[in-house]
Amino acid sequence: MKLTTFILLALFSINLHAAGKSAFINTKILLEKSPQAIAANDRLQKQFGDRDQSLRKLAQDIQKMENTYKNDSAIMSSEQKKKAEDNINQNKRRFQFEQQSLKDDLQAEQRELLKKLQISIKKVIEAYGQTHGYDFIFTDVSIAYASDAVNITDDIIKELKK
Repeated sequence: MKLTTFILLALFSINLHAAGKSAFINTKILLEKSPQAIAANDRLQKQFGDRDQSLRKLAQDIQKMENTYKNDSAIMSSEQKKKAEDNINQNKRRFQFEQQSLKDDLQAEQRELLKKLQISIKKVIEAYGQTHGYDFIFTDVSIAYASDAVNITDDIIKELKK
């Protein structure tokens, strides 16, 4: 009986040692709180904020034009109606074009910044793992359950702030 217990304990210890030291990172929190991610979001806001404001103003202007047309169309001549409709349609097309252009430019810049951010964060995680003797560091995307004891997200954020 004692020999069986000893063998089971020895096998269990070997399996634990073979699994290696592991931890996980919550990528959502990491991308929200890391200084690099915050700086990237600020950069996007600065780069595209004016265009976004311009689009919002254009949308308001179109809404005003439509309201004016709706309220005044009864007293407008057919020529005035046609001119107002053309103006509204032209501004709607301009809005759609500028909106799509902004969306495309923003997505391209987001992809580029995310790529740089991922490379930067990966280097920090690798260095942290090597320094602290981890065999595996998983992301939360592939983990069904992990104890808070193995969550090193805050430690990685601290490293990113250095």
